[in-house]
Amino acid sequence: MKDAERWTWSAYTYQVVIVGAGFLADAYDLFVIDLVLSILHRLHPGGLESHAKSVIASATLVGAIFGQLTFGVLGDWIGRRWTFLATCFLIVAGAVMSGCVTWAEEGAMFGLVQQLALCRFLLGVGVGGEYPLAATIAAEGAPPGERGRFIAAVFSMQGWGMLLSCLMVLMLLDVGAPLEVVWRTVLIFGAIPSAAVIFIRSKMEETEMYKETHSEQRVPLSAHFREACGHIRQYWKPLVGTTMTWLLLDVTFYGTGSFKHRVSNSLQPGGVPGTAREEVWDEAVFATLCSCMAIPGYLLSVAFIDRLGRYNVQLWGFVAMAINFFAVAYLLGLDLPPSARWSMLMCFGFTFLFSNFGPNTTTFMLPAEVYPTMVRATCHGLSAAAGKLGA
Repeated sequence: MKDAERWTWSAYTYQVVIVGAGFLADAYDLFVIDLVLSILHRLHPGGLESHAKSVIASATLVGAIFGQLTFGVLGDWIGRRWTFLATCFLIVAGAVMSGCVTWAEEGAMFGLVQQLALCRFLLGVGVGGEYPLAATIAAEGAPPGERGRFIAAVFSMQGWGMLLSCLMVLMLLDVGAPLEVVWRTVLIFGAIPSAAVIFIRSKMEETEMYKETHSEQRVPLSAHFREACGHIRQYWKPLVGTTMTWLLLDVTFYGTGSFKHRVSNSLQPGGVPGTAREEVWDEAVFATLCSCMAIPGYLLSVAFIDRLGRYNVQLWGFVAMAINFFAVAYLLGLDLPPSARWSMLMCFGFTFLFSNFGPNTTTFMLPAEVYPTMVRATCHGLSAAAGKLGA
């Protein structure tokens, strides 16, 4: 990438989109599954059992852990360029295959749940690989004066992916598409952001920092692994910090984000049950409101991360999240009338805002900044995998 000091606004935006396209797809695919599960529950005879929903939702997270660890190591060993391209193909394949699974007879060995879980695992491997690679490329491609803002801007693509997943469901419902078409279309659509940048990523060059620390002749994996372990032993204290904070964050971030429809049933005023389409519409609207409250958090991080510092943003973000979660729990215990439940919705939405203007952004940034180039992607992958373990 070119020196960020010479970027115009359009060039800066272009770089953010190219590097962050995987994060848009990441958030889209991880958060759209919440609405897809809600639709499948209404289409499946007798409804989907809780364990089946958990298997489908967790398959992507398990795949992401594998991808974060694997592509973190590969990114440091064979380079950022080709591994960054490989994650695109995995995301595209996993997303398209997810929308093409077939219904099977009750009791079939390889039914829809198993098919969808396998495809989502493949998708998750690609999504997981985007974490260490996008962060590393962003950190190494921007000068120190622009690095924090650029990494935060790349990560902010996650917010637009969350919003896009909700809007796609609402748009298809609004035009009268059958629920069967809705869930398949929104899953396949997740392939588009990554597919759109495959050609451009194929033209990228290795970062200058990577070239400076790696010889043209690649060392054997065993030799690279021994050298990487030596660096990691030196940085074990920062590694504990970056892994544990990310793990603690994702317990709440993905716990609430991946199952928003269950949360919405508890927080929204009760009423006469509607049709399946009406219920899915209400859940998509709730998810859209959460996304709209989350996006300002990403933008605030971009604007203030260098001014306030990583420590302050992360610490006070955790504090603000805790206050709002306690507020939601307290208000739920009051048995408020339906007309007053907006206060709980606001507090719940604020947990997303302060997560993004807080630890959700900083846990992504810090591993890309504190580790040396030789193990930057590896240590970022370890940190991100700890987060997904918490999810």
